[in-house]
Amino acid sequence: MSEDFTDDMDAIRQIFFDECDEQLALLEEELTTLGDEPENGEKINTIFRCVHSIKGGAAAFGMEDLVKFSHLFESVLDRFRSGACSVNADSVTTFLKCKDVLFDIVAAFKNGACSYDVDPETIAELEQYLYSEAPVVEPKSEDVEMDDIFGLSFAPVKIEIDEPKECQYSIVMTVSSQLYERGDDIRNILIALEGVGQSQVTVDIDSVPVINDISPCQSYLTWQILLVTAEPRTSIEEIFEWSGDDIHAVITSSPDHAETEAVATPCPAPVEEKPGPQVKNPVERRDSATVRVDIQRIDKLVDLIGELVINQGAIQSQMRRNKILGDSILGNVVTAQEQLIHELQENVITMRAYPIKTVFQKLGRVVRETARLTGKQVRLVLEGEDTEVDRSILEKLSDPLTHMVRNAIDHGIENAEIRSQAGKDLEGLLRLRAFQRSGRIIVEIQDDGAGLDPDRIYEKAVEKKIIEKGQRLDREEIYSLIFEPGFSTVAEVTDVSGRGVGMDVVKQSLQQINGRVFISSSKGKGTTFSISLPFTLSVIEGIIFKAEGQDFVVPVNNVSETIIYDTGKAFHIGEGKYGYPYRDGYLSVIYAAEILGSVPDGKSQKICFVIENEHEEKMAFIVDKIIDHSRFVVKNLEENYRKISCFSTATILGDGNVAFILDVEFLFGELLKKRESFLEEKV
Repeated sequence: MSEDFTDDMDAIRQIFFDECDEQLALLEEELTTLGDEPENGEKINTIFRCVHSIKGGAAAFGMEDLVKFSHLFESVLDRFRSGACSVNADSVTTFLKCKDVLFDIVAAFKNGACSYDVDPETIAELEQYLYSEAPVVEPKSEDVEMDDIFGLSFAPVKIEIDEPKECQYSIVMTVSSQLYERGDDIRNILIALEGVGQSQVTVDIDSVPVINDISPCQSYLTWQILLVTAEPRTSIEEIFEWSGDDIHAVITSSPDHAETEAVATPCPAPVEEKPGPQVKNPVERRDSATVRVDIQRIDKLVDLIGELVINQGAIQSQMRRNKILGDSILGNVVTAQEQLIHELQENVITMRAYPIKTVFQKLGRVVRETARLTGKQVRLVLEGEDTEVDRSILEKLSDPLTHMVRNAIDHGIENAEIRSQAGKDLEGLLRLRAFQRSGRIIVEIQDDGAGLDPDRIYEKAVEKKIIEKGQRLDREEIYSLIFEPGFSTVAEVTDVSGRGVGMDVVKQSLQQINGRVFISSSKGKGTTFSISLPFTLSVIEGIIFKAEGQDFVVPVNNVSETIIYDTGKAFHIGEGKYGYPYRDGYLSVIYAAEILGSVPDGKSQKICFVIENEHEEKMAFIVDKIIDHSRFVVKNLEENYRKISCFSTATILGDGNVAFILDVEFLFGELLKKRESFLEEKV
C-alpha cells in the first residue's frame, strides 16, 4: 500500500514540475516583452498568476524555500499591479533574474534537493521595490503661472490628506473540491491575507460528518477570519479572484461600513447554513484537450514506426522479387497497410513537433541583454512563431540562433551616432522569421545594419592564413569565411564577441541537424542569414534510383520534374562537361556515375531528374533507372559510418541493404559551380 502511495506521489510531483516548466516559459515570454507596451497591466497580471501558481503547488509539497521566494516575488508584483511602482528597464532586469532563481529552485527540488539558498543580493534587489515609496510627481512652478489663467486669479490651497485608517473585516470562507484538484492550497489565501494586515483565523468543523459518511472529494471546513488592515476592500477581494469559483468568501466590514458581498460566486449562500455539497457553477467546466505524455515514450513510438516502415519496404521488396502484381489481392492489402502506416507516421511526427516560438522567446532576452552591453537601441520583430519543428531539431537550434543574434547586434547594427549620420532610425531593427518552403523549415535572421564588407573579410582571412593572398573567391565564398574557426574582423575582444568561435559553433551545430545557412548582404543596408532545416530528422520521402548497379535516394522535395534522357540532345561543353536543353534554356548536367568515381558510358543513363535547390536553381541529374517512390527512415551517416561527400544521410531498404541519400545542396554548391562558366560560354 505504501509503495503504491509513493508511486502516486512521485507521479503528482512530476505533474507539478511539468506545470512549473510551462509557467516559467510563459513567465519569460511575458517578461521579455513587459517594457515594450505602455499599458502593461494585463502582462503584470499574467506574471503574477504564473508566480502564484508555482507557489501554490510548492506549498502542497512542502517546498518552503520555493514558497518563500515566490511569495516575496508575488508581493513585489502586487506593488506594480497597484501602481505603487512603475515598470522600467531596471525592474524588468530584476524580474528576469527572479525568474532564473525560480528556475534554479524548481530544478533543485526536481533533482531531489530539500532546500535551496537564494543569493542574498537577489533578495535585497527584490525587496527594494517592496519597501520603496510610491513615486510622487510634483508640478514644476515654472510650468504653470498660478497668478493668472485666462484672466482669472488663483491661489494655491494646501490640502491635508489624512493617513488611511485601519478597518476590520470579517471573512467567512468555504472551498470546493476543485481547489485541491488543481494543486492549489487554502494556505496561499491565508498567507496573502497576512500580507495586507493582521489576521486571526479559526476553523469551524461542525459540518464534518462521522468518519463513515466522509467523502474524500468533499470539503467540509469553514474558515472564519478577522482581518485588520489599512488596505482598501478591493485589495482583499483581489486575493480571492485568483482562485476563481473554487473559493466562496463573504466579506463583512466594520459596523460603520456594514455591507456584505460575495466574492467569486454568482449566488451567495447564508452564512448560518452549514455547508453541504458544493453547488456547481452554472458555467460548465470543460476537460483539458491535452494529455501529458513522457517525451521518451513518443521517441520510442517514432522508432517503432520506423521499424514498421522498414518492414513494409521488405514486404514490397519480396513482392517485386516474386513478381506479385500491385493490383492483386495481396498487393491491395499491402497498399492499404502502407497508407495506414504513412498516416500513423505523419501523426506521430506531428506529436513530436513544437512551435519555434519556444526558441524565439528566449532570444528576446538575448536581444535585450546584448543591446544593453553594446549600448545600442534594438527593436526585435518576430514572425512565424507558430511554425512547427521537430523537437530533436529545436533543441539544437537555440545555440546557433543565440550566436547569430548576438553577432547581428554587435557587428551588424551600428550605434545611434553612426545610424544618425547614415540617415537611419536610431533604433536598429532585428527581424526573426520562420516559415516552410519546399518541405523544409527556413529561419531568417535579418538586420538593417552596416552589412558585410567582402574586402574586409578577405583581408582578415589572408591575415589569419585561412586563405592564400591572391586566391580567387566569389562573393558567396568570401561570406562563408566568417564560419571558419578563429575568424573575426573585430580588433578588440569584448564581453559579447570577438574571439572567433561564435559562427564556427553555428556551422557545427547546424551540420548536426542537416541544416545549412545562406548569406545575403548589402553594404550599408543590412544582412540576412537564412537557415534551412529539415522538418524532421527521422523520416524522408524520396525516390529510389539505380546508378552503377547501386541503389540511392533523392529527396522528392528537390525533384522538380522527371523526364526521359535523350543522349543525342546533350551537348559537350569541354573537359567532360555537358549541357542539356530544357524548355527555353539549358541545364548543367551531372551524371550520378561521376559522383561515384566512374565515367558514364552514355548508354545506361536513361532517366533525367530535374533537380531544384532552395534558391530555385535547376540542374539535370542523370541516373540509370527509377526503382520506387516511398518514405524512408533516416540514419545519420557520421554517427554510424563516416562523412561522405555528395550524401547527407542514409536509409535501410526493405531488402536490408543500405542506400545513401543524395545531398542536393552539395551538388549545387560544390560540383555545379565549376561548370557554370563553361555553360555560359557555350550558350
